[in-house]
Amino acid sequence: MMGTAHGSALGFAGGVVVTAVVGRWPAPALALLVVVVLVVSWWTTPAGSLLAAAQCWGLYAGFVVGDEGHLAPDWHALLVLAVAGTASLGGLARSGPEEL
Repeated sequence: MMGTAHGSALGFAGGVVVTAVVGRWPAPALALLVVVVLVVSWWTTPAGSLLAAAQCWGLYAGFVVGDEGHLAPDWHALLVLAVAGTASLGGLARSGPEEL
């Protein structure tokens, strides 16, 4: 079982990949984001699951996928995505294999 921070980081990374690949199609994006949350929830704590769900929801409904359900890769959204992704994956890089 992963800790909360690691589960959150993994959920965010999965959400970023799904959003980047199928963000232009809202229904498949939502379905795959649900799969990401379910898979992460299997391996992490309840708090990690909630954080992963909140991050995936933010990717779907917020700053990357626009109001009309289309991918909106403006500079502000890409900057937020890059900073959040770097911080999230940094937690995985700092831990040793015994903590995963």
